Amino acid sequence: MDALRLLSALVIFSIWSSYASAEYTEKYQRALAATSSDFPHLNFIWANAEGDLNGDGIPDVAMLLTGNRTENDPREERLFVLTGKPDGSYKVLSISAEFCHPSKFYNLEIAKNSLFAQMVEYADSSRISSYTLQFRYNAKINDLELIGEEMNSESYEDGSMERTSTNHLTGTVIHAAKTGKKGKTKTRTEQIGKSAPPTKLNGYLCGG
Repeated sequence: MDALRLLSALVIFSIWSSYASAEYTEKYQRALAATSSDFPHLNFIWANAEGDLNGDGIPDVAMLLTGNRTENDPREERLFVLTGKPDGSYKVLSISAEFCHPSKFYNLEIAKNSLFAQMVEYADSSRISSYTLQFRYNAKINDLELIGEEMNSESYEDGSMERTSTNHLTGTVIHAAKTGKKGKTKTRTEQIGKSAPPTKLNGYLCGG
């Protein structure tokens, strides 16, 4: 069990190291240069991802930045999305308000014109607990909008799980749960109504 916990810690450290090293690459240095006026007190990059969000064929960048304005101020976290330009430079498209401050770490991924921001609260040899926000580019508002959320908790020891998935485009919430390794997954669906107007990433306050 102790070996498994050590392995889990090493995996987490490896993920953090890969993200932190991004700030030393030429590509991310160009992206960081575009954020310097909006976030001059950068300490390091929590997470990063690259991909085409706005559909123009040029890779865009998402970065979770953290820093303290002074040594006595609390740590700030902001999710930045920057659009790529043909000359290799970047322009800030959207900046969140204070982001989510997970207990463990972040994962960022860009896939199918969507940005997935995963916040991991627990991750060890016995369980994992996380929640994920899905943002997608909306040309009408020239910003990313929140289109989905998922909360997930799983126990490796007894096999139980709980998952709640929310689709803001359809106003549908799906709850799934399983008790024990041999238990059957039970689901139920509810309608909460569509989000109107869209929830933008720019100024988005996590948990607000």
